[in-house]
Amino acid sequence: MQKRKWAIILIFLLEVMLAVGSNLLLLHVQSSERDRGYRVDLGRVRQSLEQGMIPKADSFSYITDISVYDPEQITNEEYTIFPARDGTLYRITYRNKADGTPAIIILNVVWGLVILLTAGILFYIYRKVLRPFRDIAELPLELSKGNLTIPVKEEKDRYFGRFLWGMDMLRDKLESDKNDRLAMEQEKKTLILTMSHDIKTPLSAIKLYNRALSEDLYDSDEKKREAYQGIDRNLKELEKYIEEIQSTAREDFLQIAVSDGEWYLEEVMNDIERLYKEKAAERRTEFEIEPYQNCLIKGDRERGLEVMQNLMENALKYGDGRSIRISFSDEEDCRLVTVSNTGCDLPERELPNIFDSFYRGSNAEKQKGSGLGLYICRKLMQAMDGEVFAEVKGDVFAVTAVFRKR
Repeated sequence: MQKRKWAIILIFLLEVMLAVGSNLLLLHVQSSERDRGYRVDLGRVRQSLEQGMIPKADSFSYITDISVYDPEQITNEEYTIFPARDGTLYRITYRNKADGTPAIIILNVVWGLVILLTAGILFYIYRKVLRPFRDIAELPLELSKGNLTIPVKEEKDRYFGRFLWGMDMLRDKLESDKNDRLAMEQEKKTLILTMSHDIKTPLSAIKLYNRALSEDLYDSDEKKREAYQGIDRNLKELEKYIEEIQSTAREDFLQIAVSDGEWYLEEVMNDIERLYKEKAAERRTEFEIEPYQNCLIKGDRERGLEVMQNLMENALKYGDGRSIRISFSDEEDCRLVTVSNTGCDLPERELPNIFDSFYRGSNAEKQKGSGLGLYICRKLMQAMDGEVFAEVKGDVFAVTAVFRKR
């Protein structure tokens, strides 16, 4: 903040110095013109007198009077005496000062307007850019700390207002996700505690049957058979609880919502080309989008772009960097978009699992990741009445997103 103040002060000082300098230069120029002007007029009068002509004073800029010289006449004006051709002396009264006030006034008015305009521009920049940024300077840090209740001041400016609106939407989304996650964690903890309590009953029964059998407390084969049947029955009950726990763990823990809209395929593909053309070039990866016919797609445009970005990120991360290609085909009322990359070393037997949450293939051991990319892609595509599948062809790994046409 202190640096900005000094920068503003420096700008104003510079403009004031330029204004003073231009005033001094104008005064110097006017002085030079005055010196040259009245001397030229005097020379012209003298030349006329030598030729025997008596010129009129009003035909000159600096001459105020031309009259026969009278020694007794007293004047406060500057004058000089020239002889005429017939020997008569003439008094030439002149002024060597011109009124430069209008030029000075105009110059200073212009500089005043420039300084006011500069002040207005700086005030506008401060109010529309610097102050809004200052107001949200701590927002990213607070969000990173988990403080999601910090308010974002609304800004009606059409340029900066959208940015603030986006930041506020991000804060609301993070807060909503946090609340949903906490609620889900609470539900899961409650469920686990309930199931843990329920598990104790069959587990206690198994322990009793096992203890009785180990201590040979049953005196007949029929009672032993009943004990074995009781153990089997309680084991099945334990298996049921375990399956419920596993099912709960596999439930959709992501809040995936899509809007029911429509978008042109060309829009998303242009974004993909813009986002990844330069990135692929930096890695020296051949990146090609095959020719396609534009069409109207059903679903959420932003979610469709998210799916394509996930597929491209996987291709860059797990491919060998030689080639990435996006191709297109049609089946019934669907447009199939396939992202394929070379250098696939994923065993074909793992293909059915790659769309599971947190699953990471054997080729991903050296790469960082959470195993959620393709899982999210499938959930998004299914929410948009589409699908996604993968296949391996030699050393080429291809993932196809099936978009429903509108």
